[in-house]
Amino acid sequence: MTSDFARAPLPSCRSGGDRASVAEGIAGWLGSAAMTALLAAFGFRLPAAAPLGDRLADAARFSSRWDYRKGKERHQAVGEKFEPELDALIRRTTAALGLADCATPAERRYDHVLVLGGGVRTMLARAHLAATTVLRDGIGVSAVAGLGSTRPLVGQAETTRELGLRPCPTEGDAVAESLRREFGLGEPTSCRDGDGWWVREHVDVRPPVSVLAAPSTRPGMRANTADTFVGWAELLPGAARDARLLLVTTDMFVPFQHCDAVRVLGLGYGATIETIGFATATSRWVQPADTFEVLQEVRSAIRSMQLLYAAVD
Repeated sequence: MTSDFARAPLPSCRSGGDRASVAEGIAGWLGSAAMTALLAAFGFRLPAAAPLGDRLADAARFSSRWDYRKGKERHQAVGEKFEPELDALIRRTTAALGLADCATPAERRYDHVLVLGGGVRTMLARAHLAATTVLRDGIGVSAVAGLGSTRPLVGQAETTRELGLRPCPTEGDAVAESLRREFGLGEPTSCRDGDGWWVREHVDVRPPVSVLAAPSTRPGMRANTADTFVGWAELLPGAARDARLLLVTTDMFVPFQHCDAVRVLGLGYGATIETIGFATATSRWVQPADTFEVLQEVRSAIRSMQLLYAAVD
């Protein structure tokens, strides 16, 4: 996908947890030409002179216009269609905001590749991108980790069978099974578990691969992306400290998950983070994303940037 808007870099956290650079990155993304044009297309404009926290709050309030989930899971969202001209503008601006065309790593060496969790088809696409990057394109990495949770996967048993996979009753199992296929893994060399979490390690391959199901940090709620970052840092002690990380996810989730990683792993552990995502538009595992789904993830990105700014302000 091409765009006539300049790419708006995502916030970064320099080695050591430089908070000033994070705030600058948030301001640059929120005030970019792409974001300005996207908001204007829906009749909204951010006050340029207002403090960054106020602008984020205004953008978050307005983005409720794009809340198609209404508290439900993403696959349950009910969206809308847009006129062709507006639809094309949304696609161009969101691509410039980092929600598309983001599958190529910028560097040639990382300490860890983190493959973020999802459903069965999504996990195959993410695992394939990770394996292509590490095994076939030769990006150097010391270790690979799949981050999931014990969230049940409902209604995916038939899909699992059709794809020739072993049963995946939870998200963590889908992460493990997709990495097993794409990285050619055997049975885990070690397993450990506790209250609401488990870790399976494969130390007999290079690079070594770990898969974990992280516990939730919010009682009564399922683990979210940030929880899996916390789980990885705590269940594999020492891995996150001052590490150079490459995160692998879905293209339209890149901004919000990147910001969560900067908040949890960048500020908390001094990690340097880059995030890439497979292209939903061309994937053989998942259907192309509807435009309303992409807008939903712009809202997710704005809200994640609010949390990130609160952590550095």
